[in-house]
Amino acid sequence: MVVKEIMSRSMITLSLGDTLQHAVEKMSESGFDSLPVINQRGQLAGMFTKQDLYNAVKQGKDPSMSIDTLVNMDVYSIFEDELGSKVFDKKAEKFPVVDKQNRLVGIVTKTDLLKAYYSKLQYTMNSLNGVLESTSNGIMAIDKDNRITVFNKAAGRILGIEPADALGKEILEVIPTSSLPNIVWSGKSDVGSTFCTNGKTLITSRTPIFQGDMVVGAVTVFQDITDYKNVLQELDDEKNVTFILNTILETVYDGIVVVDKDGVVTMLSKTYAEFLRVNREEVIGKHVTEVIENTRMHIVAKTGVPEYADMQKIRGIPMIASRIPMIKDGKVVGAVGKVLFRNVSELNGLYKKISIMEKELEQYKGEFKRVNKARYSFDNIKGNSRQMQELKAFCVKAAASDSNVLLLGESGTGKELFAHAIHNASKRAYAPFVKVNCAAIPQELLESELFGYEGGAFTGAKREGKLGKFAAAHGGTIFLDEIGDMPLPMQAKLLRVLQEKEIERVGAVSVEKVDVRIIAATNKDLKKLMEEGKYRSDLFYRLNVLNVNIPALRERKEDIPAIVNSLVEKISSNMEKYIERVSEKAMEYLKSYDWPGNVRELENVLERAISIIEKDTVIRSEHLPSALLGINIDKPMDSLEEILNSTERQAILNALMAEKGNKTKAAKLLCISRTSLYEKMTKHNIEESF
Repeated sequence: MVVKEIMSRSMITLSLGDTLQHAVEKMSESGFDSLPVINQRGQLAGMFTKQDLYNAVKQGKDPSMSIDTLVNMDVYSIFEDELGSKVFDKKAEKFPVVDKQNRLVGIVTKTDLLKAYYSKLQYTMNSLNGVLESTSNGIMAIDKDNRITVFNKAAGRILGIEPADALGKEILEVIPTSSLPNIVWSGKSDVGSTFCTNGKTLITSRTPIFQGDMVVGAVTVFQDITDYKNVLQELDDEKNVTFILNTILETVYDGIVVVDKDGVVTMLSKTYAEFLRVNREEVIGKHVTEVIENTRMHIVAKTGVPEYADMQKIRGIPMIASRIPMIKDGKVVGAVGKVLFRNVSELNGLYKKISIMEKELEQYKGEFKRVNKARYSFDNIKGNSRQMQELKAFCVKAAASDSNVLLLGESGTGKELFAHAIHNASKRAYAPFVKVNCAAIPQELLESELFGYEGGAFTGAKREGKLGKFAAAHGGTIFLDEIGDMPLPMQAKLLRVLQEKEIERVGAVSVEKVDVRIIAATNKDLKKLMEEGKYRSDLFYRLNVLNVNIPALRERKEDIPAIVNSLVEKISSNMEKYIERVSEKAMEYLKSYDWPGNVRELENVLERAISIIEKDTVIRSEHLPSALLGINIDKPMDSLEEILNSTERQAILNALMAEKGNKTKAAKLLCISRTSLYEKMTKHNIEESF
């Protein structure tokens, strides 16, 4: 498992030019013990840790000094294409991840690795359990204390014992005649033995389980061969075995072949001969390898080891074959083989149908994943304001949990973008992300859209029924947009899904469990709706576990340049136009507007501007709507000198107030000498007795 499959791409970083004060604030806000430090090219320069901070405090370092001399440059980093297991031998718990140019691309922790390996282990165990339970062979295993650790359904069916009554018990308590403990004791395998139990004849193979050089248990695989043995016994009792067997072979639809101990074909069913496209009379007497491709019949006839449900390709078509040795007086005298199909036309037709169905299923899966997939991450959310930094840091933490999230904010603020990003940063990132606009679906169709319906549940319903959005999102995330517009009756049904983790399709008589994380969003005041009786308080508190309030664009205008540049790049690329930049004057107009429609309105304005540009490569003020250009400044502007003097005077007053009039401490706080402080106090008419 390579590092880039595990690492977190959402990072909080420091730059070499950052001050010690800024580093303290970032570490305090993030709650991390260490933060990666990058240079101007985005390359990893080192790590700034709490220990570095303690050392700086101990040495009395100035908060305004740069951290470049405090950063620990001796940091172990790992490439994104390396194996994650490399970090387990290192003492650190957190590792920066870099690309080939040493640019920081993510962070990985030992906890991340353990979670990833644990998930992979769970998948492997589930797959193994699926194999164990799908096979027709009985499989049983014991540990070194002879206690049963594996007992699949087939074993229970063959032995007449419920798996629940066997697991965890001492094997001789469950099967007194079992020889499996001898395998643990001897450490030697026993292949192809037969034994009888409950009137059945079983063939079994027993093998010890090793851990290093130590035997830690044993496993046995067995199958009921009563029917095979009875047939052979009956044929042996008949005087005219060949006549009877040939009669059987003429009438059966299965592919059957019989060989002697040397692998020479003695019998072949008519159906099998037709499928092989051979003349049955001509191949009798030939070695089986000359008649059947990829055969192992001669090997079974030689070794006496049976092979059950083995994959074999004949003429490029995969088939399942079983091969049973014929044993007489303790000696192998031949083998019987059976290919599991009814007739050639059915087999070829079924093979073609399965191939078509597999292709259609893959296309459907691909389309489903494409439609129900989160497309955005936190990197797509632009903005470097303090508000957005704090908001994204909180959402990263929210993504790590499995609690419901309620996104609040005006229309156009990017609530859906946050929903995508939270899903992509969560442990459900590889599962479906299903979007539902509660306001866009008619009230009478909302229930069937969310929960699905059974075939014939109502007039116009599909005969095969329909899968609901919650069932489609099983294992992943469902995004309920405009949740404030959901009618009261549906609110009650949604509350049941949140409480019971189950849904009931329209027209169904039973419920089905679902594992879905809910992210809801609205631009309405849900508390006001509750007071008016239009929204259930119990549903609100169920949804409002993690509350994310996205600020309007007018509240974070310092983010506008970054958002504008990102949108211009996206829109111009879609419209196949080259736009170099936005002029400084046009950017000032964009920053001065209040944007009641938020980011969505800003995107529309930029799309209009790019559409009307002909030969220019710069968006200028004349390309903007008149509504933006009509902005007036209500009060006259001060001169630059007046603004600087006012700012300087206020800074001095703030420092004096903070230090309760102590001039020496105030001067130190402002990073100027005491003499300079007195001069500036005189300049700005600040009394010395302040």
